[in-house]
Amino acid sequence: MKIDHYVSALQLRGLISLVPCGLLAIGGVVLHAQAQDASGGGTYFVMPGVRSQFQFNVDHVQCKVGHTVLPDGTAFQMFMFSTSVDSVTIDSAAKSVTITGSMVSIVDLRSPNGTTVRMSETVPYTAYAKEGGTPGAQADFFSVIVLYDAHAPGPNQFDLFGSPATFAGDLLTGSVTVK
Repeated sequence: MKIDHYVSALQLRGLISLVPCGLLAIGGVVLHAQAQDASGGGTYFVMPGVRSQFQFNVDHVQCKVGHTVLPDGTAFQMFMFSTSVDSVTIDSAAKSVTITGSMVSIVDLRSPNGTTVRMSETVPYTAYAKEGGTPGAQADFFSVIVLYDAHAPGPNQFDLFGSPATFAGDLLTGSVTVK
């Protein structure tokens, strides 16, 4: 017997009912489909005194350093956002997610004498997040590892960060949720 005929027979006998949104009711109990999902957003210190903001879900990853001044007086801003997600691995038991793909990484520098440099590269990345408990209790974690090209033209981000470059930390604000 085909599955749709079996379901129809059970519906006629009142043993199951189909309800909207992909839910199934058996004997009055509604069963929810358990889809895996992961998302988060917040802030962490990427290095002492330098706060980074991030957001992610299974379709997109982004992080930024809004504005900081380096020890030599250079103003620094950075924005990274995914252009593709190639893989998503969710470990519901460990409450972690790993996302890989490509992202654009943009760095703006302004030296104390006023000269500016903008570096923009498309690079492979691996983002990792772990839900660690109470939101805001610095138990959640986020990182993004970026592979910069040492042979990229002009001043490039490899010269700033090396490769691989890891931007990571325990969350100061926000949370990570892994289902």
